[in-house]
Amino acid sequence: MFTSLSGNVEDYDKITFGDNSKGKVEGLGKIEISSEYSISNVLLVDSLNFNLLSVGQLCDLGFQCLFKPNEVIVSKIDGGEEVFKGFRHNNLYLIDFNLKKANLQACLFSKNSMGWLWHRRLAHVGMSTLKKVMKKDLVRGLKDITFEKDKLCSACQAGKQVASTHPSKTFIYTWVYFLEDKTEVAHVFSKFAKRAQNKFNTSIVKIRSDNGREFDNTNIEEYCDEVGIKHEFSATYTPQQNGVVERKNRTLITLARSMLDEYGTSKKFWAEAINTACYASNQLYPHRLLDKTPYELLNGRKPNISYFWVFGCKCYIYKKRQHLGKFQRRCDIRFLLGYSSKSKAYRVFNEATGLVEETYDVEFDESNGSHGAHVDIVDIDEEPLVETMKNMSIGDIKPKEDED
Repeated sequence: MFTSLSGNVEDYDKITFGDNSKGKVEGLGKIEISSEYSISNVLLVDSLNFNLLSVGQLCDLGFQCLFKPNEVIVSKIDGGEEVFKGFRHNNLYLIDFNLKKANLQACLFSKNSMGWLWHRRLAHVGMSTLKKVMKKDLVRGLKDITFEKDKLCSACQAGKQVASTHPSKTFIYTWVYFLEDKTEVAHVFSKFAKRAQNKFNTSIVKIRSDNGREFDNTNIEEYCDEVGIKHEFSATYTPQQNGVVERKNRTLITLARSMLDEYGTSKKFWAEAINTACYASNQLYPHRLLDKTPYELLNGRKPNISYFWVFGCKCYIYKKRQHLGKFQRRCDIRFLLGYSSKSKAYRVFNEATGLVEETYDVEFDESNGSHGAHVDIVDIDEEPLVETMKNMSIGDIKPKEDED
């Protein structure tokens, strides 16, 4: 957000809020609002919940403010040239900085706005969880961010997000596999069991599933008998006996709903949303007693989440190794679907070809919030999406670890 930020704030006292509480000034810098204008002398204030513009400092800098019943007009004192307008909401005047070019020089910037951006990037995981992760330094790549639920997230409201709870004696790390047909369960489970045995140097002793016909079949029973795995079933119509899986399913589905709602992404990408929600939750929900994330407990190191971006946001893929004319576009437009399970790359959807691609050379545009980006896509060929789903496994995603 800041293009430059200095910690030299000795000349600034604490900021006093309307309720007489105080906030500490932590930095002084400059913010580029767009390519057209910027705001300088911006104070970074801890515990400030809103972005504030100082009328007094505007007047000191040669501007005048005309307050009307429904709007405010800011103009230059010499010449009267209008700089920008604001509108009244209840007893406050709000400024839309997309209205006009301006070079303003006095405001306070809220650290909390970055907290909401990271909430969107991290699959809409609850603010209380993110606050705990930040406070206890459980991940890498998340520095000096304030997480406060000072407003409602429209995507979370639409998804009706529910927090996950787990028994404190265990930790839950989740793998997700997608099936084209229920008959594939035995084959997929056998691959998972072999990978788990190789990774953790141990054997699976027991599994529990519901009585769905995808689990109650000859192929999976033959495999379990062959490798010595005990297969237990929960009682019919008793999801409470399979509580951990049921809660995790609920958590992933509610997170995925919020993610799809964020940019109005087509529900045909539900599997990509579930996959990314699972990836984020493995790296964020801390163990109640150990104060470590599932990722750290499983891999022995803190996860690095600095490369996360908002699911569904617009992105630009730069054309390489192509003979382009002088005036041809240098990039193609896509939107983000998640993270590759096979390389350190991003999964993006190409609207021109209707295909999911994996790439690392990409720039992201998160500027639009809920319901503000691409329209729903109704003519997607689902066959390529199903094919890419079959190859996805969130547990196999390779984290983009930066060198310390």
